[in-house]
Amino acid sequence: MFPATFPAADWPLHVTIVPPFETELDADAVAALLPRVAPIPVAGGARERFGAHRTVPVTVLRPSTPLLALHTAAVDALEAAGATLRDAHHLREGYRAHATDQRTGRLHPGERAVLTELSVVARAPGGLRRVAARVPLHP
Repeated sequence: MFPATFPAADWPLHVTIVPPFETELDADAVAALLPRVAPIPVAGGARERFGAHRTVPVTVLRPSTPLLALHTAAVDALEAAGATLRDAHHLREGYRAHATDQRTGRLHPGERAVLTELSVVARAPGGLRRVAARVPLHP
């Protein structure tokens, strides 16, 4: 679970479902757009390095139909509501679910976890990030 606010350099371990986007909607309206799905089991796959210079260590998640469906539904809903999603080549067929190594830990290859919540994270003053809304995943 995310803390309420945290420095941009101190993201908790997480899986990004939708890359950064811009919208005029408030966080509650964004949360209302997100699909309501059951918790999603995930498993760590290969270790890779992402980013323009391949300096960001990540664990790519093993392919998951429910995870890809959640990503696609969230992207579709946000775009239909007028949100501008950056990094279009990492959307839909280009989406590679992963957990970026954090100061607090990492997901190891073969390790299993369950996604139980979606968080809408916003920028806050002072270089902080703020959890602006939470959407629990329920069976």
